[in-house]
Amino acid sequence: MQTIRSAMRYALVGAATSFVAVAHAQINDSIRGAPSEANHFIETPKGWKQPMTPWGEPDIQATLDMMQASGVPLERCANSYRPGAPACDMNKKWLTEEEYKQRVEAAASRGDRSKQLASEGKFGPALLAGLVDPNIPQRQTNLIVDPPNGLLPPLTAAAKKLAYKMGSDWALPGENINFQSAADFDSWDRCVTRGLPSMMMPYRYNGGFKIEQAPGYVVFNVEMIHEARVIPTDGRKPLDSNIKQYLGESRGHWEGTTLVVETTNFRTEPTVNQPLINLAVVGSPAGNRFPISDKLKTTERIVRLNDSTWLYEIKTEDPDILTAPFTVRYPMRNNPSYIFPEYACHEDNQIVHNYVTTNRYERAHPKPEPPQPPVKASEDVASLLAGVWVGTPKIPTIDVNIEIEFTKNKDGTVNGKLIGTNLGKIDKPLRNFRIDGRQIDFTFPNVDPWNVSAKLTDNGTIEGIVFSIQGGTTVTFKRQR
Repeated sequence: MQTIRSAMRYALVGAATSFVAVAHAQINDSIRGAPSEANHFIETPKGWKQPMTPWGEPDIQATLDMMQASGVPLERCANSYRPGAPACDMNKKWLTEEEYKQRVEAAASRGDRSKQLASEGKFGPALLAGLVDPNIPQRQTNLIVDPPNGLLPPLTAAAKKLAYKMGSDWALPGENINFQSAADFDSWDRCVTRGLPSMMMPYRYNGGFKIEQAPGYVVFNVEMIHEARVIPTDGRKPLDSNIKQYLGESRGHWEGTTLVVETTNFRTEPTVNQPLINLAVVGSPAGNRFPISDKLKTTERIVRLNDSTWLYEIKTEDPDILTAPFTVRYPMRNNPSYIFPEYACHEDNQIVHNYVTTNRYERAHPKPEPPQPPVKASEDVASLLAGVWVGTPKIPTIDVNIEIEFTKNKDGTVNGKLIGTNLGKIDKPLRNFRIDGRQIDFTFPNVDPWNVSAKLTDNGTIEGIVFSIQGGTTVTFKRQR
């Protein structure tokens, strides 16, 4: 927890007027110096020296704040798939210096809502307002720095089959979820772990990350779920490959003053149900169905750039799941005043139990969907729409084929319904169905409302975006009959 104004003290540090052609493939000591893409435009002052511990190792101890980058989506342009969102350039990796300064000034002018409410004696609302830690505008446009296109690499065919078997309380577009037991929820839902690499990426709150050291050890202590990773750096042999753990087995070593941590031996049995990336990371794939295999390996690098800023990187590879590795990188600043409150996720947690019991009741006592009024449309649009359409939202982890049907009535009006998806049948009328010229908008009548905003094209397709609280993506519907 922190204030926006104190966060802004660091925001303009490292603003630069020039770009370098190509960023380093991985961070290390050599990136220190003048602001550049390689160090995310964060300067290391001339003459600055890396502090050392009393026992002679690089001192990287800090109370870091992941929330600095919580407004940066995982994939490039992932925040642009909403009505009214500004156009996004898929080739733009960095904001210009002027764009960056404008965003910093705008963020500073917002003030601290939590502090303001507390000064008015409204301590309850002040606490709630402070649960969402403020982020700071960043020069980078997304967290993934490799592949260069800023997108997750495609999943293997085997991975997409595994994704269908994963449980989650986040519905995909057009999907209804049946909760039978706690096994239908992922590891974060059950307060077990966010897992790697997700736990090392920013969310909307609880983004504290404390680094502590002792001779031969570095400890990564993360605020969310209060998970501590004890990482030996003394060169000891790894554990037997048969010994698996939720967060794998980590071994660290120093390359100059850069800490490198390699982690393997992850638990992968179905009961773990731990997504590779989950919705705790803004701009991640919808539905939390992101499988892992026993070949998962992460390689983290963290380097101290100056007295206030650390640069963190994590490379993820899993050849059974991903067709190529991907690397996330972002800066974190040291904030000694950051507060680590109790993360009471599991104590008296009734959410999973309530989801299961209420869902069982709803399935035993189904309620019919209220009828939706027919929608007026021009003769040509009504005729073009009439029929069954199938669309597959662009979700990298799982293929969801959504089937909808439009019916042209005798008076020229149109009704629409969701037939269902390849994950299950629904057969309910579309909600909030509207037609304006060739613009078509509606909401799927499923457990986690997804909205569609699209246009009927001259090519005979319906093209647009599908979005919800989870985020958004593109979708194209094609007529089947």
